Amino acid sequence: MINPTQEINTRHYEGNPQKNSPALGATLAYLGVNGLLALLHGSQGCSSFIRLQLSRHYKEPIPLNSTALLEDSVIFGGWEHLKKGIAVAADKYKPQIIGVMSTGLTETYGDDMVSALSSLRKERPDLENMPVVLASTPDYMGSMQEGYQRTVEALLMTLAGHSNSNIHSAPEDSAPSIVLLPGCHLTPGDVDELKEVVMDFGFRPVTIPDLSISLDGHAELEAAPVVQGGTLLEDFQRLPKCKACLSFGLSMEQAGEIIRQAHQIPHLNFPSLTGLAATDALVLTLAELSGKPVPEKLLRQRSRLLDTLADYHGQLGGLKAAIALEMDLLYSLASCLVEVGAEISVALSASQAGIHQLSLPIPIEVGDLETLEERAGQSSLIIANSNGRQAAGALKLPHLRAGLPVFDRVGYPQKRWIGYEGTQQFLFDTLNSLG
Repeated sequence: MINPTQEINTRHYEGNPQKNSPALGATLAYLGVNGLLALLHGSQGCSSFIRLQLSRHYKEPIPLNSTALLEDSVIFGGWEHLKKGIAVAADKYKPQIIGVMSTGLTETYGDDMVSALSSLRKERPDLENMPVVLASTPDYMGSMQEGYQRTVEALLMTLAGHSNSNIHSAPEDSAPSIVLLPGCHLTPGDVDELKEVVMDFGFRPVTIPDLSISLDGHAELEAAPVVQGGTLLEDFQRLPKCKACLSFGLSMEQAGEIIRQAHQIPHLNFPSLTGLAATDALVLTLAELSGKPVPEKLLRQRSRLLDTLADYHGQLGGLKAAIALEMDLLYSLASCLVEVGAEISVALSASQAGIHQLSLPIPIEVGDLETLEERAGQSSLIIANSNGRQAAGALKLPHLRAGLPVFDRVGYPQKRWIGYEGTQQFLFDTLNSLG
């Protein structure tokens, strides 16, 4: 008789993948920068799929262009296509920034994006001052989280020192600034909450990237080819004057280190912002940096969360959750459940990122949604994106939607999972999901 565990461990295919492509993560990072035109160096099908995934999740038009490589381009290389794509984008749409991301198609062939851009600038001296960000995001490098991470790092290294005479510096603000680097696991609602908490302590947040302005669900008169809302180009020039840098999610730690080393400002990484202890760590850090007491509003929110923990500790303590998510979100939600006494029965990450740096009471493994279905039979709840509904249906288990994509529930981008209020709402949603 075959041991089911052995069969799972030796399976060499993904029956129902949970991960998204790194290029999708790169697109998400670019969508948080105002005036940027995102250009995918690959086939038209790749960009169409990314737009479909993101538009289903956010219920918004997604401005993403493509170099639209065809068979002959793949065979002979897409170098000239990339040069033409950048030039056409600059001439036709007049963006403030162009953000390019690669795909497995072009990386496997070996297209050199840096050389292509250098050649274009020699041919077109008028584009010399056009900021162009190049992010290497082939499909085989991991998942959405890795693509987002690499792109944020590329944005910082390219734009932090960029000076453009067409950009007028914002007037100096008397409030001290703090850099915020939110990971891709935070919703636009989360980023909005994070900025509010920072402002409660008297700081001006410089958020990179800022999805709370561009993908927050506001009404636009018409779709545009460039990002409307998000981090301003002049915000990157504010970095040297910031008092500190705070990064959120382990995947953002290297981006924070780039800022620390470049501008000699303190950097602190917060692997999670969901849960009592995780939120306390952020609030106490901001109180220390500002020299101000914790605002009464936050103390009141903390008191409500403590009351919730007292009221529902019995139900939460008996919970067995099976979770399949990108690593940063997996750790945030799972560590919060562990904190309130719940048991994590299955912890499946979309990729290897951070798997040996973050720990839970059970081993974190890389797995797909077929593995989730095989392992979650004795659980009382599944937490996964909307594609986890097949596993939940087969096992007849309640399913709490989290991650990306969520397309069968309303209002996900505006949900808040962080801070005292977000943690309280997460626990409410968890208990209500159990019926």
